[in-house]
Amino acid sequence: MRNFTPHTHVVSFVATLCALAALASGCRAAVAGPKGAGGSFTVVVLPDTQYYAKKYPEILDAQVSWITAQRERANIVLVAHEGDIVDEDEPIQWQRAAASLHRLDGLVPVLLTAGNHDYRRSGTHIDRRTSLDSYFWQQAPGAAVVGEGTYEPGRLENSFVRLSIEGETWLMLSLEFGPRDAVLAWAGDLLARNADQPAIVLTHAYLDADATRFDHVSRPDQLWNPHRYFAGDHPGAVNDGEEIWRKLIARHANVQFVLCGHALDDGIGRLVSRRADGSTVHEILANFQTGALGGGGYLRIMRFSPERRTVAVETYSPYLDQFKRDPENQFELMYDNPHGKDRR
Repeated sequence: MRNFTPHTHVVSFVATLCALAALASGCRAAVAGPKGAGGSFTVVVLPDTQYYAKKYPEILDAQVSWITAQRERANIVLVAHEGDIVDEDEPIQWQRAAASLHRLDGLVPVLLTAGNHDYRRSGTHIDRRTSLDSYFWQQAPGAAVVGEGTYEPGRLENSFVRLSIEGETWLMLSLEFGPRDAVLAWAGDLLARNADQPAIVLTHAYLDADATRFDHVSRPDQLWNPHRYFAGDHPGAVNDGEEIWRKLIARHANVQFVLCGHALDDGIGRLVSRRADGSTVHEILANFQTGALGGGGYLRIMRFSPERRTVAVETYSPYLDQFKRDPENQFELMYDNPHGKDRR
């Protein structure tokens, strides 16, 4: 297991003086967010944007413009990108994605993970080389993309940030596509160290479109299992959704949500899983890339009400100015108290 290497950064110009002091001293500190009405706050989830980077950069621009315009009213504390930022690991697509997402610098923190399309392809398989960090590794205080701590220095696809929101600290953790055993061990150590903090885990591939976890052992019929993408797949080199559940999520009661993209068909699905201790976790898939215009700009809006322990989820396209109102795209969830009370 590799020790985690903290890289403290100020991820917003509204970060507190305490966070600035922590940056200077090298101490880790949660980033403070703005106050929201009634204690509520919002996480915006960006599903696979690969076709926007390839063909429709104006759609990602529209998403970012909406986030910028709504950030104070909705108290947007984080933008979580589910991976497949680009369709191919080539400069023009990274340049387009970076031009849009860097508009959030100094405004809203962005947590990135890498999808299979963000890696370089060798024949029919991918490897773990990516240009992601060349375009998004934070160079100065105020840059939006965050990496308070990373598994590997200078690589963002396994990173975390802790956000101080309405008097409570949330741990936001991203994991690479088909994470390695060593990455899951690093993440488990991080979750254990922060066991009193509610956590959201972000990774590209976890649920299939039938709302079951990817499982290469019992479900060889699943077309997009991460094990299919890597040459020389050996034990511990790749983990699918079921393995991530068993090795990580099932062991840490503070994980309230797992967010993912990747799967095709209708690209939506939800699963509620219960751990041995009675705690629950909501696993949520969103990927609209098979729709018109590469997804039409639909994103997920997660509005948290900490006092009620609820999150209201909406699916909206700033580009089309349209909501998806069906029950699979608009719903409310109740989540656990990470301190062990009010198990639901």
